Formats: sequence, structure tokens, C-alpha cells
Amino acid sequence: MRINSVIPTDSFKLILEFENKEHRTLDIKSFLKDDTGKLAEVRDNLIMFQTVKIDSRAGTICWDNGVDLDPEIVYFRSVPIWRKSK
Repeated sequence: MRINSVIPTDSFKLILEFENKEHRTLDIKSFLKDDTGKLAEVRDNLIMFQTVKIDSRAGTICWDNGVDLDPEIVYFRSVPIWRKSK
């Protein structure tokens, strides 16, 4: 399961498009609620949070501080928005 695109919001939510054309949202505050260190930096620092980008080689999302997330975990922990028709 690869992530094709990501859009960060000002409320620490990510809008994601997966390779199956499904759009989902992930609330980083809830997803990383118990984490510390670099993960907490992504969760608590809006400037760092908004550095999110696609790692096209791995098909996942990553941040400037070196954090990346498994795309399958992101998929299953995110909430569907809508699916683009083929």
C-alpha cells in the first residue's frame, strides 16, 4: 500500500491519497498521542509537522527530522474521506 500524495492541515491532520485512489485523513495528534522524541516533535510542532512529504522510493510519508511512517499502518489508522472512481 503506497501513499501517492499528502497535504498537511493547520490542525495536525494529514489528507492522504493512497495508490488505490482512496482519500483518507489521519489525525497525527491522536495517532502519536503517547509518543516522545522525534515523533512528539511531529505531533507538537506545527512547523515540523508541515514539512511532511512523500518518500517516492518507499511510498510513505516522512518529515525533515527523519521520522517516517509505515504506509500500511497509516492506512489502517486513518479515516476514509472518499474514493475516486476509475
